[in-house]
Amino acid sequence: MNKSDHSLDRLLRAAAQYRPEIAEEPPFGFTARVVAGWLAGAGRDGMGLEMLWFRRAFLCAVAVMAIAVSWSYKTDTSAPNAEMAIASYDAGADLP
Repeated sequence: MNKSDHSLDRLLRAAAQYRPEIAEEPPFGFTARVVAGWLAGAGRDGMGLEMLWFRRAFLCAVAVMAIAVSWSYKTDTSAPNAEMAIASYDAGADLP
């Protein structure tokens, strides 16, 4: 048996001997305070500010999208752009 097999065997034997401790139950007063605190905070809406920011961001995104769509329909698509005209000329100029 080489050194790595021996080390692995020792590790596995040590792991087999491990016995986890059983956790004891917390005292009654602690659980009562935790539950009371949870019930006291149940009436508040913790997501109010996040939902407000999300709603505003969503409305801004919709507005930007509407402006972009209206801008694309506003531009005249029948007339070629100057960049496209130059690209078309360069593509045709290389032909014999």
